[in-house]
Amino acid sequence: MMKPNPTDALQAVKSLAFQQLPLNLVSNYKGLHFVEKIEPLKVGVDTIIFRAPRLQVCTTLRDPIYLHSRVLPETVRARPQMINCTTMELRLTDFTFNGNLWFDRLEQRVQPERPVATLLAMHRSVYSATLRDISLHGAGLMLYLGDYPDLDILVNTQVDLRFDLTPQTRLSLHGRVICRRRIGAAMLYLGVHIYPSNEQSIWLENYIFRRKMDILGELDQQVHQRMEPQPVKDLYF
Repeated sequence: MMKPNPTDALQAVKSLAFQQLPLNLVSNYKGLHFVEKIEPLKVGVDTIIFRAPRLQVCTTLRDPIYLHSRVLPETVRARPQMINCTTMELRLTDFTFNGNLWFDRLEQRVQPERPVATLLAMHRSVYSATLRDISLHGAGLMLYLGDYPDLDILVNTQVDLRFDLTPQTRLSLHGRVICRRRIGAAMLYLGVHIYPSNEQSIWLENYIFRRKMDILGELDQQVHQRMEPQPVKDLYF
């Protein structure tokens, strides 16, 4: 099967827009994924205007966002160019295929409320990392390679993690690297499958639920602040 050309992404999304077919918009805020169907309204030369999602999701939109549909060959990455919460319109541009099909997350993921220093033990060595996000059976870690210029970590490497997820709670977890990605020249992202005990699973489920509620509360507060009386020009965000 021929791989889609990235330059074809705009035409693929335009084709769906001309047929008035909705797409699934995916955004991320502090680890949480938000998925909503958006309907196309207008098609431009290199932009497409959609009906904007609900305001809580609008506040999460950053560059990039992702679009997927069962009729698209790959997930599409796009850049929000304008959001008008008066007319509820969202204009997207810079459409590109990202090379992957879309797969829904199996578990909710959250970003801790503060940076969490993590000790990563493997191959009889210990490295310093930062916990980016966590789910019941997964953890995202960032390693600064300036401290370890020759470090390379392979998928399926067995690791042990130790971190204080809250000031009162230290977790020690065994895990396995399931994905790795270089970010620039100095950073390495690791996706780690973790194996919590029954007691740790109960604690993590409660933590993730509380953190999710806190994040949703932040978004509600941002919407409330944006909808307070303000000059018309400030209604674009």
